[in-house]
Amino acid sequence: MKIHQIIFNKTQSLLKHHLGDKLNIDIEKYDDGYEATHLTIIDTDIWISCDNWEITIGSGFNHRHYNPEFDNMNDIIQDLFDLLTQRKRITEYYKGKTCYKKKTEIEIGESKYKELSTSLTWLFPFWKPTKEKVFYEDKLIDKTDIITEIEEIKNYAQQGV
Repeated sequence: MKIHQIIFNKTQSLLKHHLGDKLNIDIEKYDDGYEATHLTIIDTDIWISCDNWEITIGSGFNHRHYNPEFDNMNDIIQDLFDLLTQRKRITEYYKGKTCYKKKTEIEIGESKYKELSTSLTWLFPFWKPTKEKVFYEDKLIDKTDIITEIEEIKNYAQQGV
């Protein structure tokens, strides 16, 4: 088992402990040996998946891929921790009635945000004026409830490198 898969499993245990029945776990197995595990948090847009190569963290359609060969494991853990314990700002961009772009950001300080991801479509009425709608989603878990467990996962990641 690779380091990102072990960290994912530890994160899954953390979420199961703190969210209980609100955590949905789905495992896909294929004949060629490919396996992916998907975690979704019921009544939210937050999801996490892990396969043989990477961890993907998402909120709705927006998501970011983290490959341990190219990405720092501490960044993965920090982004996941922030996604669960910080408020999110979601900005939808419209041309007419068409939502052509959606940006998800995580609050990292007083009125400071870090972008998780932006997604957009190519087919939209570009000639119409742009309107923005901004939504905020509250944190899922209080930071103090999981800080010890997150630090353990970070320490494990540092030892595994």
